[in-house]
Amino acid sequence: MPPLKYEDTNKGWEELLPILQEHVEWFYNLLEHVFYPESVDIKGELKKPTSFAQWVVSANHNDSIRPEIVERLNALHNDLFTNADMLCSIAKEQQKKPEYKQFRELITLFEEFTFQVRRLEKDFLIDGSGFDLLTGLRNKALLVPDVFREMDRLARQGKSFCLALACIDRFDGILKASPKDESDGYIKLLASLIKLSVRSFDDAYYMGDGVFALCLKQTDINGGFSAFERLRKELEYQKIVIQSENGEKKPLSMSCCIAEPVNGDDVDDLIQSLSDDLVGSEDDNVDSVLRYRELSALERYVQDKTT
Repeated sequence: MPPLKYEDTNKGWEELLPILQEHVEWFYNLLEHVFYPESVDIKGELKKPTSFAQWVVSANHNDSIRPEIVERLNALHNDLFTNADMLCSIAKEQQKKPEYKQFRELITLFEEFTFQVRRLEKDFLIDGSGFDLLTGLRNKALLVPDVFREMDRLARQGKSFCLALACIDRFDGILKASPKDESDGYIKLLASLIKLSVRSFDDAYYMGDGVFALCLKQTDINGGFSAFERLRKELEYQKIVIQSENGEKKPLSMSCCIAEPVNGDDVDDLIQSLSDDLVGSEDDNVDSVLRYRELSALERYVQDKTT
C-alpha cells in the first residue's frame, strides 16, 4: 500500500472531525428520547447525523483509504442506527424502557463506532491504516495494544471478551504442495469468511503463516465458541479440497483455541500460551475448537519437559 499523501492525509483527517461531535450530540438526544420521553416531543423524528454519510461518499473516491476500512465502519454505523431505531420504537410505541441488555448493546455499538473513528484519525496522522495488505484484516502489530484496551475495559467496567487464535490446518504442507498464489488464495478466503462470521464491532487480525487472531467483544466463552462454529460452517459450505505433500486430498479446514481473559492476565503471556496450545494440538486435533485452560508457570514448565 503506498504511503498516504500529505494532502490526502489532511483532507481525510479534517473530514472526520465533525463526525464525532455530531454523533455525540445525537447520542445524548437519543438517550433523552428513550429514557425520558415525557421530557421531549417524541412525535417528531429524532434528527440523525449526516456527516458520516458524506464522509463515506468522499472516502469511496479516496485511493488512500482502503475499502475494507469504509465497509467495516459503515457496517458498524448501520448496526448502531438499527439498534437506536429499535429502542426509539420501544419508547414511542410500547411506552416502556428497553431492557438492560438492549441498553448495553447500544452503549457498546456507540463506544466502538467512536473508537473506530478516533482510530482512523490516528491512522491518517501516523501514515498507515493498520491493515494487512493480503487479507484486509488488522495487522498483528496492533493485536497487543487492542487487547490491552479490552483488558482495561474488563477491569473498569467488567465487560468480558474472548481472545482466540485460529490456524489453517496443515498449512506447512499447503505451502510446500501449492504455488504461492494458491496458498495466498486460501488465506484470503479464510479472511473473507472471518469477516462474515464476526460482528461489526469485533476485531480480526492476520498474524502470518496461516494464523488469525480474533478479539470478540462483549461476549463470554460460549459466545466465542458460537462465533467459530459459524466460521467453520461457512468454510465447510465452500467444500474446498487441498492436496497434501504426499498427494493425499483433504478438505481445507482450520482449528482454533479460545480464551476468556480475566483480570490480572498478562496479555503477552496469554497470546503466547494460546499459540503454544494451538500449535501443540495441531497434529492430533485437526478441524477442532479448543478451550484454553490456564496453567500455572510450574504446570507449563512440567508440561514442556514431558513433551
